[in-house]
Amino acid sequence: MPHELLADRPVDEAKSKATVEAGGLPIRAQRRIYELQTSKNPIFTSTLSPSETVVARATGVEAMSQVMGSSVYHVGFGNFGQWQGGELGPLTQAYEHARSRALSRMQQEAMMLRAHAVVDVKFIGRGFEWGADLVEFNAVGTAVRIQGLPVPQYPALTLLKADELYKLHNAGYWPVAIAIGNCFWYEPHCDCPCDGSFYSRELPGHTQVSQNARDVSVQRFRAFAHHFKADGVVGVTVERKGKNREYETGTEHNKKHHTAFNMELVVLGTAVVRRADAGPEAKPARPDLVVDLRDLEARNAKHG
Repeated sequence: MPHELLADRPVDEAKSKATVEAGGLPIRAQRRIYELQTSKNPIFTSTLSPSETVVARATGVEAMSQVMGSSVYHVGFGNFGQWQGGELGPLTQAYEHARSRALSRMQQEAMMLRAHAVVDVKFIGRGFEWGADLVEFNAVGTAVRIQGLPVPQYPALTLLKADELYKLHNAGYWPVAIAIGNCFWYEPHCDCPCDGSFYSRELPGHTQVSQNARDVSVQRFRAFAHHFKADGVVGVTVERKGKNREYETGTEHNKKHHTAFNMELVVLGTAVVRRADAGPEAKPARPDLVVDLRDLEARNAKHG
């Protein structure tokens, strides 16, 4: 029976949809990986720059293919104006689930390629003008193999570059997952008299929202790392977006103007563990300091 992933086979759209609903890859995505594996002259694609590709090859890291995962999520959490303040739980969970599904599908593509890891992972998120309650997340990275290592069941996902992965491995560590902690926080009464004035003063309401969102995100971020029994998290970044919203309350003759503040905060990093086969001698390689004396001689000759 012909393989369903062959290019000349019609795609069973119903089966493909059912696979996606179960959290898997659509058949067309599986077909792309299958064609790459069975091609006599495969052409690799990657997110690595030319210089990063050269460094990867020189250090025994083979870029196999660009891999990606997508998820479009419906966000159903209601009206801002009716929210009493605090964390927007449904919104936080929707974004978390969308990211997780995108990462899972990217990892599934890497598993089909029998990769050791996915490096240089980036998240691309966006909304839609025609669907204000929809959000799309794409996770994109490069699946790589490392010479001399057995193929793991699950490829490691990492925000690191190829050369950083090599250095981490030489230092006796290995990435296990991308640790994520996120939070959407909404404060309906963030009224500060100095907001929009000519004077420089702290906005205490905004500061408190920022701190609350950070504390919740970091707590989830650490729980994520503990779940994977990580020894540490490297390359941590914090992404935040804050936005004011003006609104009015009261009657037509007694209106009061208010400022609501919405904060989205995401903490990202690569969780790492100490390799079981790494001895106490494993440590980062010291760089060689090289001075080209020919340049010095040329300068001396030029200036006497």
